[in-house]
Amino acid sequence: MKHLVAALAVASVVALAPVEIASAREFKDIVKPYYDRWGKWQKVRKEMRKRLKNGETFTGDDWFVLASVCAIQPPKGQSRILNLIERSPCRKQTIPYMVKAAENGTPRGFLQAARWTMLWDGSKAQAWQYAALAYRFSARDADLSADARGYITEIGYSPTEADTQAVNRTAMQLVANGVYPGDGPSGDVRLADLSGPDLSWLNFKNPKRCGWSDAALRVFENGVGFDERKNYPTVPAKVSIPGIANPVTSRITRQSKEEPSIVTYYLDFKGNWNGLSVLGMTDTFFEESHGVHGKGIRFAEPVDVVARKLTALGFVVNPKGGNRDQVEKRDAYGNFDGITTYIGRKKGETVFLCDEVFYASYGS
Repeated sequence: MKHLVAALAVASVVALAPVEIASAREFKDIVKPYYDRWGKWQKVRKEMRKRLKNGETFTGDDWFVLASVCAIQPPKGQSRILNLIERSPCRKQTIPYMVKAAENGTPRGFLQAARWTMLWDGSKAQAWQYAALAYRFSARDADLSADARGYITEIGYSPTEADTQAVNRTAMQLVANGVYPGDGPSGDVRLADLSGPDLSWLNFKNPKRCGWSDAALRVFENGVGFDERKNYPTVPAKVSIPGIANPVTSRITRQSKEEPSIVTYYLDFKGNWNGLSVLGMTDTFFEESHGVHGKGIRFAEPVDVVARKLTALGFVVNPKGGNRDQVEKRDAYGNFDGITTYIGRKKGETVFLCDEVFYASYGS
């Protein structure tokens, strides 16, 4: 954890100048202007190191670009002399430079520091701290939020109290120094949720066809109970969720007084699924026939982030949310045979529904 400790020591003595926060940018968006100016990476590295040697004040993007080109080192060949010539003169400074990028308002620097820490040092604890800081300062960048959370899941590390305290101290110092206007991830997810369980059992058999996993279908099957003594027999049930320590009791709502037999139920639990923050599952059905299609997962991230991730996973969804139907057959009455998906935001969470539909009433 030497890099993070060093960063804390510097931050406690020197107040960093306020900077404008870069938002909604990928790695390529940050480095592109520098390559447009100087061309090849060798020239970019030469010019950036010259600027640093001359004592120029660096922005967060400057540090980010310098770190990225310092990391580049061509594969070794047979010539020892050529290997020495092409060896990066600043590769050991790559991670500290990325930390400086984040300390100067480019929060993606923390995520890159996490990745290179795992690649070169192998310290999961240090990598988790950097990735958690990237997530912590991703409130203005939904893409960074999703990337950081996904990488935290990939690291597979259970943080200690010392880890979370170190992250909190660094975050508080950067906010106090005016680098960031405030800390906290996008959406409603808190830092404590980052170590939530991996929900890979939710992985679909066939995303394009809404082919839910067997484990997910078992959860849906057990989502409610029935009491025939009641006028409306659907009742809450205790459900065992894979990876969740205690059973979850479902919440039941009814569509309306006019349609009381249409039941929607919710299962509330938290975890990580492909870099998205799961808040639980949901399903909707008719008590008489189970004819409504509404199997879904609920997420903390906004609609556009969820849509991008689902598209990358092979689902067919609208990029801005709403209904999306894949019609295979349609009859004269407007009914269809196919797949229907939906993404929408309600009450602080994003709902994703995915169902295979056979001759259900068609509607957009």
